[in-house]
Amino acid sequence: MDGPETFRSSPRSSMLRANVFALESLCVLGVYGCILLWPKMQWPGHSKDAWRCQVLFVFGVVYMLRLNVMARWLLPRELATEELTVVILWILTILVSFGAGALLTGTPDDLSISLAVALYCLGSFVNTWSELQRKWWKAKPENKGRCYTLGLFSLSRNINYLGDVLLFLGWAAATGCWWNLWAPVVMAASFYFYHIPDKEQYLSERYKVDWPAYAASTKSFIPFLC
Repeated sequence: MDGPETFRSSPRSSMLRANVFALESLCVLGVYGCILLWPKMQWPGHSKDAWRCQVLFVFGVVYMLRLNVMARWLLPRELATEELTVVILWILTILVSFGAGALLTGTPDDLSISLAVALYCLGSFVNTWSELQRKWWKAKPENKGRCYTLGLFSLSRNINYLGDVLLFLGWAAATGCWWNLWAPVVMAASFYFYHIPDKEQYLSERYKVDWPAYAASTKSFIPFLC
């Protein structure tokens, strides 16, 4: 099984795992699209709102495209086994919940859907732009072996994770079903209490020169808070 140091330090040897991940993503997107767009897929006694379902499906397409761009290009390392199993099943669970919730709600008002779209776009921007900034900085030879602490990462050591939470908060809100807020809440908790400590243990050992000052001056998750 992949340990935290093994997969993070393993250079990519082939595109096999990235291709498997792309196929899994297509399958998940297919299930999600079927729930939202297939006319016969609806709860008894509830009518499906086509506009809400179309917006939610676009969210899914954009997210899966961005996720695979990251897996194929932004990540210089091999994908971990966890990313091919647990992560894809986790995303499937969320999207099934989002799709099912959307089938229970009526037509959204313009203000609520606009706020949901804005939050989704903000989260997507924060995650993607922070990753791109780091990718471009790391590509410079003079930065080899250094910890990236600039750009959006100067606001939070895990600003990309915060972007994901904002993205899924907007996505959950767009379903119009309050109980879908479980997804961003659980995601935020898993980031803060598990993934961030696990990743930062590795980073503190890899970047022994840069990490102490960075950790002391920058919050781990939410800027200025925690």
